[in-house]
Amino acid sequence: MESRDSFDQQVHELSKTFTIVALDSREQGRSSRADTQISYTLMSKDVVALAKHLGHDRISIMGLSDGGVTALTTAMNNPNFVDKLVLLGANYHFESYPEATRSFIANYKWDGNTNPNGYPGNFIEHYLTGQDDLTEFGDLLEEMSIMWTTSPTFTISDLGTVQAKTLIINGDREDMGLDHALSLYNALPNAQLFIVPNGTHYALAEKPELINSVTLEFLNQ
Repeated sequence: MESRDSFDQQVHELSKTFTIVALDSREQGRSSRADTQISYTLMSKDVVALAKHLGHDRISIMGLSDGGVTALTTAMNNPNFVDKLVLLGANYHFESYPEATRSFIANYKWDGNTNPNGYPGNFIEHYLTGQDDLTEFGDLLEEMSIMWTTSPTFTISDLGTVQAKTLIINGDREDMGLDHALSLYNALPNAQLFIVPNGTHYALAEKPELINSVTLEFLNQ
């Protein structure tokens, strides 16, 4: 439920070397709402369609959280189209998060809370980049919650089919346990792992220079 603005510091640095396409996933940021229940598969198809529309025949994808899952989905379904992946705070199975967290999300009903330092108020600023008001914010949150608590459901065997060279970046203070990141690393055929010291799910914003440095080294290999 964030926007491409989350990657401002990465876009600024990476665009010195690479052609960058920064997008807002469907129904999020500046993208419009849709009638179909959102899913990683749909967002992945959007990525491929946009890239091909812009004339790219091979791409690398950097994604945070849902964006990372979308990137992984894209590489799995389009092995000849995706060169490299940079996955930040991405899981391959929804059960990687504690049951209490999943239960909270599944049963949460937005009450109008817009506190930017808490859930889901931390998404409000991004949401308003594309919407005039918060009329449909609760509906989108409910739609996203369904996706978060039922997917992804990739298996170790699924991960073994990914051909793209992959850099996994995880904070050591993620809500998701490091054992899941290690499992992802061990299952992917061609993966590297970087653990951000004292990093949370938002290590991208907490330590941008470190993330940029590690990412550039990986992409330039």
